Amino acid sequence: MKASTLVLVALYCTGIGAAFANGSQAPNDKSGPAGIVVGERLVAAKSRLVKQGWKPTPMHTTDGYEYSGAEKELAARKFIELDTCSFDSSRCILYYSKKGTCLRVDTIGEQFNDMTVTRWTRECPEAPQ
Repeated sequence: MKASTLVLVALYCTGIGAAFANGSQAPNDKSGPAGIVVGERLVAAKSRLVKQGWKPTPMHTTDGYEYSGAEKELAARKFIELDTCSFDSSRCILYYSKKGTCLRVDTIGEQFNDMTVTRWTRECPEAPQ
């Protein structure tokens, strides 16, 4: 009975992982657009993206969104591509575009100098409500 429960849990976890992948980099895909890599500092990743022609997608420039926590630090540094950061784990979402292609870059880190890339996807921001 215990073995079958473990198998079910393993299958469940595998399915959840696949469901949340949503077009993100494959497990063996170590570098993303413009050569960014998981664990790379956000500043270096942004610099590389911009040099390769990716443009920050302006977010919350006219909608009155009030930044808080880690968002405030990024907004103060003119990261106009910042969509949001979570309160509990300081995970942030930023968007870029290049020739009609969207790029979502996820980061983690509570302090600006500690923010690193955790993943990327070919995903566009949601349209404003």
